[in-house]
Amino acid sequence: MSDNAEEGIARIQAAAAKSQGAQGDGLQNNQDRGIVYLNERNLIFVFSIAFIGLIIVWATASSPFVLYGSFTSAVLLIILWGAARIKRIKRIAQGRQRQAEEWKS
Repeated sequence: MSDNAEEGIARIQAAAAKSQGAQGDGLQNNQDRGIVYLNERNLIFVFSIAFIGLIIVWATASSPFVLYGSFTSAVLLIILWGAARIKRIKRIAQGRQRQAEEWKS
């Protein structure tokens, strides 16, 4: 997606959030979601660089300790990342449930 399209989408979302200003902190919520999205993009970038580094280590290492140690650390990091994603998904689901309960009342 081009920068202009992303900017247009952001402007529309900001205008919609600003129009909800009388009902709450729509603009602040929109900015918070944008920050979370940028944080996720940065994290994916860091993981990509780490994965490329891991492939280089596996291709060039001759010591079995380095190979098995890096493999073990990669497995542990994947498990930790998965646990963090599951917690995030649960947190989002709880937030949506609270929002749905507010709409009902």
